[in-house]
Amino acid sequence: MVAAVRATFPNFTFHVDCNAAYTLADAELFRALDRHRLAMIEQPLADDGLSLVHHAELQKRIETPICIDESGHSLAHVQAAIQLGACRVVNIKMARVGGLAASRDIQALCAAHGIPCWVGGMLESAIGGAICAELATLPNFTYAADIFPSSYFYRNDLGKPELVLSGRGEVATSRVPGIAQEPDPELLERWTVAHASFRAEGR
Repeated sequence: MVAAVRATFPNFTFHVDCNAAYTLADAELFRALDRHRLAMIEQPLADDGLSLVHHAELQKRIETPICIDESGHSLAHVQAAIQLGACRVVNIKMARVGGLAASRDIQALCAAHGIPCWVGGMLESAIGGAICAELATLPNFTYAADIFPSSYFYRNDLGKPELVLSGRGEVATSRVPGIAQEPDPELLERWTVAHASFRAEGR
């Protein structure tokens, strides 16, 4: 499949995402992909207790950069990945790593080590997608972000205004402090199925 795509688009930049489906036993398969000049191989190996160690071993055996995704749970995981040589690219998913501050910490760490980043999406509403778009404007995000218009996932996005493409493959960033998106109160009320409140003990 990769050979067919490369033959059809000899000069396009693209990568493959393995979604943690392989093991080190498949190293020869990944070595064979080197000839296709991929931008990266995203999360080739299973995200288990030895994920970063195995990715480091695979990266030694192949020329194509490995990008960690599922294995990049936090700043500490990315630090370990860099120290082990487990990746040459990092996909930062803000919803997984702990929010915007954690994402910025990972971006700064990667920049300090010359590891390029890109922003991954996790089915965010227009609110989360807008924040991801802003994150992607920071230095060291050098690969196209995984951000989609609202209509790609939702018939009626809870966040308004909905995300739309501002150009071919482009999402416009905010022109106001913060982001322009906020929850639609009518939709929020209509779709809320339960309420809960919590108080600190003794208060």
